[in-house]
Amino acid sequence: MLLSENQSIESQLCYEPLFYRIQNQDQETALENLLAQNPTIQIHDQISTQLDDLLKSKNPELKKPSRKQIDELKDKHLAGQDLSKYGVWIYYPWSNKLIHALDAEEFIEVRTNRNRYKITREEQALLQSKKIGVVGLSVGQSIALTLAMERTCGELRLADFDTAELSNLNRLRTGIQNLGLQKTVIAAREIAEIDPFIKVRIFNDGLHQGNINEFFTGGGKLDLFVEVCDGLDIKIESRFKARELNIPVVMDTNDRGMLDVERFDLEPSRPILHGLADGLDPENIKGLTNEEKIPFVLKMIGAESISTRLKASMLEVEQSINTWPQLASSVVLGGALTTDVSRRILLDQYHESGRYYIDLDELVGDKKPAPVDTSKYDGPAALTFNDLEQIAGKYKKEVFPVKIDSSNLEDIVKSATLAPSGGNAQPWKFLFDRNMLFIFHDQHHSYSLLDYNNLGSYVSFGAMLENIKVTANKLGLKANEDILPLSDDQRLIAVLSFEQTTPNAELLHLAPIIGSRITNRDVSERVLLTEDLKSLLSKTASEITGAGLKIFENEEDLIEFSEILTNTERLRFLHPRGHYDTFVKELRFSAEEILTSADGLDVATLNMKQSELAALTIAKDPKAIEFLHELQQGHGFKKISKESILKASAIGVITMDGHEGYDFLKGGRALEKVWLEANYRGISFQPISQITFMNELFLSPNESEFNEYEKKEMKNISERFYKILSLENTRYPIFVFRLTLTNTQPIRSLRRPLAKQLFIKH
Repeated sequence: MLLSENQSIESQLCYEPLFYRIQNQDQETALENLLAQNPTIQIHDQISTQLDDLLKSKNPELKKPSRKQIDELKDKHLAGQDLSKYGVWIYYPWSNKLIHALDAEEFIEVRTNRNRYKITREEQALLQSKKIGVVGLSVGQSIALTLAMERTCGELRLADFDTAELSNLNRLRTGIQNLGLQKTVIAAREIAEIDPFIKVRIFNDGLHQGNINEFFTGGGKLDLFVEVCDGLDIKIESRFKARELNIPVVMDTNDRGMLDVERFDLEPSRPILHGLADGLDPENIKGLTNEEKIPFVLKMIGAESISTRLKASMLEVEQSINTWPQLASSVVLGGALTTDVSRRILLDQYHESGRYYIDLDELVGDKKPAPVDTSKYDGPAALTFNDLEQIAGKYKKEVFPVKIDSSNLEDIVKSATLAPSGGNAQPWKFLFDRNMLFIFHDQHHSYSLLDYNNLGSYVSFGAMLENIKVTANKLGLKANEDILPLSDDQRLIAVLSFEQTTPNAELLHLAPIIGSRITNRDVSERVLLTEDLKSLLSKTASEITGAGLKIFENEEDLIEFSEILTNTERLRFLHPRGHYDTFVKELRFSAEEILTSADGLDVATLNMKQSELAALTIAKDPKAIEFLHELQQGHGFKKISKESILKASAIGVITMDGHEGYDFLKGGRALEKVWLEANYRGISFQPISQITFMNELFLSPNESEFNEYEKKEMKNISERFYKILSLENTRYPIFVFRLTLTNTQPIRSLRRPLAKQLFIKH
């Protein structure tokens, strides 16, 4: 008979077998009626072999008894009793099977005989009195079954609200005939088939406030609680309850063999989850959104300690996979570890709390390869004062600048250091000598995948020169610029001399904006720019000879830009050098890192959702990214910037009539003029220009950074980029940015102290 989806709720929830001890006349009659009403029942009668096992266990001194010896012992044991009425008949309604078995005491004796003396009879008897609760049966089923097989307790309470799905069967021990059944019922049935004398109670709607007291204390208080559920709320609430009742908690995480033990029975004041859940309690956790819960979850699981492949998988959730992976081997290992620890806790053989790893990859694996040499990504050594002197000494032009006082010099250099730079690398140093300001490119700070041919740095120096021009104007000075004066040493970007002048009134409004100019990554509702504002920004860019500004605001264009720009960002993250640049040289994850370096990007300034910050934290692991790189995945990275692009008021692109280094420097001047003017007009500004530098690298004649997959992806990106730009053949994209109208005040990136950047030769 085929079972349908309309089978009764009663049959779906049935998990307790029926016992017939037919030495009793009423029960014998009941069994006869059952057989008469259901002639299709399958009968399994192996009572004779079970008796053989019982007698062997009671007479170990016989070693290998003969058939005759066993039969003699059996006759004596039965003492004339009818073998068919010996023990108990057990009917399993869900499988329609009737089993003849030894009754409880003898059944347990035989079934646990092979535990001796890893577990003594006295210990086994003590364990039989124990009650264990398990919440979460995707992983917990293996634990519950192992506990039952080893007979670590006499009662199991199982809580889970979910039903079995086909995708669960990679780790859930059951057959496809049980799809759609409650996981609690599946586990309880299997336990009953292993050992029908273990008491099992199930909680089919999971663990919640309405049943938590019954779960922990109904019919007697739990002796041990196993928590392996997904929900943060229940993780916290159940631990508070366990601590209140002095019940030890064991948790398996199904990754790297990580096992948590919290001995609330011995340490009733112990912090929940070893203090990793500080700030959470059963009340305040109810008000948290899923986004707000993420930092707590990462802290609890130890995000940086999870396995490489789990990190990679978490970055692909809702991209190329639906949810995080769980392997049968890890689940079974968790069943073994949890059972072993639970037994020793219950037998008073283990008393510690802690977090433990039984990582098979580390314990049973190849020798670890030598660490990847990343020194090649670090670039040249930082410029020293002696280097600056030596380079400046090559500059022989006769110049007769006015002398500027130390206060004005400091103002000028301070405004120079407030220029934007890729990843806030601040790739500059200054030397004041002979009344001239020498500006140097310190490639130690900017050497990266994106700074191909120093093009990104030239943009920064162009912006810097614009800041100096505006600040000097405010001080009544004019900066005379000698750009890239040494043909044999491009580290000297410019030599500036100053002369007195009447301030240009058209620049004065921008001077105070230099100190407040900021990157704003806020995502808000989309508001379009007025035609007047767009016209003003375009005119501002064109004030630099050869520069122009294209503004895109059509929704279709923004969708296309979101694909182009986020896919470029994805490729950078996946690229070994790009990953090193981002996570070692650029991003700062802690206050200590930020204050120590005073450069790079504080992740707090990125205006990310908690889920995006979580992905960024996980993505720090180069091995996880290397794995995604091999899989040609990493599409989760595209989520980081996609929404911000789609909700932009507009996307702006600075263009130039050339794409050599000097063109990028001039483009940087145009960029800074537009940025300052935009901020002055209340328009927020965010650079998103990885595409221009990655594209220049890709199109370079001797490009050798990209593998074949990356070249294919970059070819597609480059073609789409030029198609949407629709530029004349003589014009080139220099910088891409995002404009928005928002009133938020973001956090500003730090700058290195002036004393570490400005050197004065006396």
